[in-house]
Amino acid sequence: MIDDDSDEHEIFKMAVDDLHQSLNTLFFYDCESAIEHFSQSTAVAPGYVFMDFRLPRIDGDSCLQELQRLKQFDEPLLVIFSSSLPGDWREKLLNVGADEFLEKTSSIELLSQRIANLIETS
Repeated sequence: MIDDDSDEHEIFKMAVDDLHQSLNTLFFYDCESAIEHFSQSTAVAPGYVFMDFRLPRIDGDSCLQELQRLKQFDEPLLVIFSSSLPGDWREKLLNVGADEFLEKTSSIELLSQRIANLIETS
């Protein structure tokens, strides 16, 4: 997960834990740290990447483009995970590599259900 808000990391972690599946979850506060991590030759390719649209320094669409350049990002499901997304941005983000969109919610149970649905359908 790439999000600059530590509260979002905590909520996301609780939602993933509620899935009762063995999932290894990594958290990054910005695009640069995610790119640095996944640029290492020892990094394991992720199955899913959930990232906020509004990130510091490198915004969501630029981050998607940077991640697409990495060898490890040939296969993961790239999910824009944001509280709001301007309507005209959906198509642009799909064109630069986003696979899905997931709206943030304060309900851990609802978020867990939405994550489970994404995992089951991908």
